[in-house]
Amino acid sequence: MNAKLKDVLKYILFAGIAGLFLYLATRTADWEQTIEYMRQADYRYVLLSMAMGYAAFISRGLRWNLLLGPLGKKAKTWNSIHAISIGYFANALVPRAGEVMRCTALKETDDIPLERLFGTVVLERVIDGILLLSLIALAFITQFSSLESFFNSAMNQNTEGDSGFIDFKVLILAGILLVGILFLIFRKRILSSPAFAKVRDLWEGFKEGFKSLSKVENKWAFYAHTFFIWAMYFLMIYVVIFALPETENLSLGNGLFVMVAGGMGMVVPAPGGTGSYHYLVKSALVVLGIAAEPAIAFAFIVHGGQLVMTLIAGFVAIPVVLRARRILKKSKA
Repeated sequence: MNAKLKDVLKYILFAGIAGLFLYLATRTADWEQTIEYMRQADYRYVLLSMAMGYAAFISRGLRWNLLLGPLGKKAKTWNSIHAISIGYFANALVPRAGEVMRCTALKETDDIPLERLFGTVVLERVIDGILLLSLIALAFITQFSSLESFFNSAMNQNTEGDSGFIDFKVLILAGILLVGILFLIFRKRILSSPAFAKVRDLWEGFKEGFKSLSKVENKWAFYAHTFFIWAMYFLMIYVVIFALPETENLSLGNGLFVMVAGGMGMVVPAPGGTGSYHYLVKSALVVLGIAAEPAIAFAFIVHGGQLVMTLIAGFVAIPVVLRARRILKKSKA
């Protein structure tokens, strides 16, 4: 199949996923009420959320430079920050394109080999994945009843009475048991399969990535940036809770629950998490007792604010990166 045609079909698929989730998120909502909630929101909190989102971009750029240190290469600070902005800008348009774009941008501004840049990005993704899973586990422990209702709601299961709780536990246990049985039955075939070899290679890559982390000179700065980035991810959602009277009484634990739901939505291969983010955040808020209309309005406000911030950051970064690339080419000539 032609590569361009494959890319077009892939983008149509991603757009279709976004459209499906948007439909699921909004199919029962009263649009007039939803728009009214969005109109009456206090957008000072949204602007604060956008500032926090960009602060996370800056911290990511600084953390990325720390990872580049052991490679004998270091980018100019704002070049790495703008490369991060371009990566998120690309992800807002085409899922999974951001990693390639940010590495390409930094290669062209600071002459750092692509393979080294990709290695650091893999390590970042591993760390972020572990932290997201840790937050999911924390939410599972502290907000179990909400998560139970959330998954039941997302799967359109009946959650009345105690039967939902039993069904949810049985579902988890049955899934674990089924995976265990299938592994025992097909163990030899699984261990010798190309798919398992890829998983094994990926795991080895993870271990190598963490070994390279030990070479970072200022580890405490790396840990501080990692903590700051995820604190901003939490706060940029939590502050918007105060933009709507219907959500302003939600607790910090509820905010964590909503953040985890949104994080899972962003993992879905839809452009910028469009649709999937809205559906899962709305479902989480409905579980917490928020009506559908303010719930979907909240999802649109948070996602829209971050999308606008990402587009602005990307538009600002592109000419700066192009200028830095021209300067590098002249210096080499």
